Amino acid sequence: MKVERLSFLVFPEEKVDDFLKADDEIWTKWLRQRLGFISKRCLRYPGGRVEMMIHWRSKMDQARAADHPEHQIMDATFRNTVGHCFTLLYSD
Repeated sequence: MKVERLSFLVFPEEKVDDFLKADDEIWTKWLRQRLGFISKRCLRYPGGRVEMMIHWRSKMDQARAADHPEHQIMDATFRNTVGHCFTLLYSD
């Protein structure tokens, strides 16, 4: 199993709910259609920090999803939905 970890800073902090809602409606919905996707867990912390752990069957499945032609479309859709209210702090 491969666990992909992402860390974001959402600002202002009041936008965290909107950020998580858009993430679920756009990214999680898309991830559920990818081969090897197991689950996704989101944790929120004070100050607008959000941690996500995406569980994949294998590193190969994660790589296939990242290389999928729709990946860039999903990223653009997400960014257009939430605007510039976040910074990616960490991604593995």
